[in-house]
Amino acid sequence: MRIVRVFFALLRAYLFYPVMVGIFIWLYFTKAHWGYGLAVIVAILVIDPIWITMARSLLQGINSRNRK
Repeated sequence: MRIVRVFFALLRAYLFYPVMVGIFIWLYFTKAHWGYGLAVIVAILVIDPIWITMARSLLQGINSRNRK
């Protein structure tokens, strides 16, 4: 069962950003409202956990630099 979970995690990792870039390109060529592009950016920030990890690392770096 663990191999299935690993497979789906890998599939999500390899498909997430190409799908988001595809949506951006589609929105650009269909001349969609800018709000839809903003919704895609918000979805990336909410769904992809790497941004949370990067923000925590940045805040820890700032806090450790200010303490010295």
